[in-house]
Amino acid sequence: MAVVLAAAAAVLVATGVPGGAVPTPTLPPATHLVAGQPLVAFLGDSWTAGVGATDRRGYVVRTAERLGWGYANLGVGGSGYSVPGPHHSLFAQRIPQLVALHPDVVVVQGSLNERHSTPGRLGPAAEATLTQLTAALPPGTPVLVVGASYNPGTADSTIDWINREVSRAATDAGLPFVDPAAAGWLDPHDPGLWSDTIHPDDRGHQRLADALAPLLQDVARGRTAEKPPVTVLG
Repeated sequence: MAVVLAAAAAVLVATGVPGGAVPTPTLPPATHLVAGQPLVAFLGDSWTAGVGATDRRGYVVRTAERLGWGYANLGVGGSGYSVPGPHHSLFAQRIPQLVALHPDVVVVQGSLNERHSTPGRLGPAAEATLTQLTAALPPGTPVLVVGASYNPGTADSTIDWINREVSRAATDAGLPFVDPAAAGWLDPHDPGLWSDTIHPDDRGHQRLADALAPLLQDVARGRTAEKPPVTVLG
């Protein structure tokens, strides 16, 4: 644990957050509550923020609507485990805000932004982030880790190494992981799914929601039955 946290600290210094650049103030997450239903919190990048979807009504909103659950959206464009992006916000920095919402289920998504990183930086940062998240949440809170998707603007081999490192980190943290690239959630060669070279459009976001919703039902049932959720691999 100490080694992982020390590695994460080194990553923070290397990226300049918070050791150098001043982080952008974190905005309150978009939150929609449904009485008597679970609250699912999403921690991720611009895909989570809904970029590419009409009125930012992306896969987060669509997944929650399909399930009939409430949601909290903690997506920040350009961010990742080891890459803070233009808003100077790593995933780990938003964990206190997420935990304060008392979610029933958590999704950590991405990130293709790690294409600007390296396996040596991503692996320790992802493990430290996921370990910090599980330690901060109440015991038994289901967490599903979702990797990056293939997309028209990123080489498949880059997405593969990103997902390989995130998968290892999730396994080490005892969390289920799903690889949407290997599972074929989105076709990077179908122009009808993309708003630009790296973001899905309305149809693409809906495809993500349709694939993700049943997995969240599975991890939620795992919590109810007091059993660890089954790891989902592509």
